[in-house]
Amino acid sequence: MMRFAQKGIIVGSVFAFVAGFAGAAVAVDADKLVEYYRRKANVPPNAPVTVEDLKDSPIAGAKQGNLVVQGRKVGFISSADGRYAVFGELEDLTVDPFKAVMEKISLEGRHFKGSADAKVTIVEYSDFQCPFCTRGYTTIEDQVLKEYGDKVRFYYKHFPLGFHKWAEPAGVGTECAADLNKDAYWKLYAYYFENQKAITPQNLKEKSKEALEGTGIDVAKWEACFDSNGTVDRVRADMAEGQSVGVTGTPGFIINGRLVSGAQPFERFKAIIDDELSRPN
Repeated sequence: MMRFAQKGIIVGSVFAFVAGFAGAAVAVDADKLVEYYRRKANVPPNAPVTVEDLKDSPIAGAKQGNLVVQGRKVGFISSADGRYAVFGELEDLTVDPFKAVMEKISLEGRHFKGSADAKVTIVEYSDFQCPFCTRGYTTIEDQVLKEYGDKVRFYYKHFPLGFHKWAEPAGVGTECAADLNKDAYWKLYAYYFENQKAITPQNLKEKSKEALEGTGIDVAKWEACFDSNGTVDRVRADMAEGQSVGVTGTPGFIINGRLVSGAQPFERFKAIIDDELSRPN
């Protein structure tokens, strides 16, 4: 049996609703559905409400579709006799609810820490100039990665906030380094957080070059990439991607599709990681 995400009010008993599917299939009375929802949601009389995308539901005998209310879509499922309705989304209990989140995240070709075969994937969306992100960095580096090692796979992605003036250029710098040398990428990642208070928009480039010494990269190539803002599209794509999976501030972590917002204590990460590790493959 399917489960319904409760984004609206269930009308009538669930048992009566399911039982209603056994009757002969009839067309949904769109006018009746619209009239009921308009009153239930107290939609203004002059606001348009229409029915769209009406089709057979995966639940035998039921119909499903969307109400379009002032430009916003509200899903619904109606029993065959048109008496009962659920306003909300139909969810399939056989599908991992977090799978869709992970499918929105592009990881191909990105550098990571941990094992490629790890059961748990952690993706952080962060801002190099954000003080709370430094706390998140410390938790990941000193606790999560040390505790779990190759049981997890960690990726860093960019979410530079507009009022942090050197955050986006630092993201560009790390991605320029990533194209040249994995070690250089992680060197800058660590350097920016560990020296956050000493960095300014004016000295970012020179301090980055100092940090890259000894990494074996061609600094001239890195500098050309940095000066041309060569990887800024990648940085901004990371931010757009983060927003698409529910990140609204920094730091934001996606752990196997599960969102953790803010600089949370290690225990919060541990609870989720242990739960994911305990699940069957």
